[in-house]
Amino acid sequence: MAGDEKLSPDAFAALQARVKQQSLKAQAYYTVMHEVRRVLGSDDAASAWMEQPQPALGGKSAAQAVGEGRTDEVLAHVRSLKG
Repeated sequence: MAGDEKLSPDAFAALQARVKQQSLKAQAYYTVMHEVRRVLGSDDAASAWMEQPQPALGGKSAAQAVGEGRTDEVLAHVRSLKG
């Protein structure tokens, strides 16, 4: 898209919706990441765990599950690790 072209109102609304969706996914990821860090004790351990397949999440990683909108399920699993 050239710099002098304008977005139609519909295109602009679609862009806003995509940005909002990505922002919500990022917030969910960092909410889970913060909880994992509390359980595991470090950012490095939490980052590694977020990418590992988890049997409790159907073999998907926590990052994948969060990306699918399963944040509450992932948080419940993380909290079960504390005990």
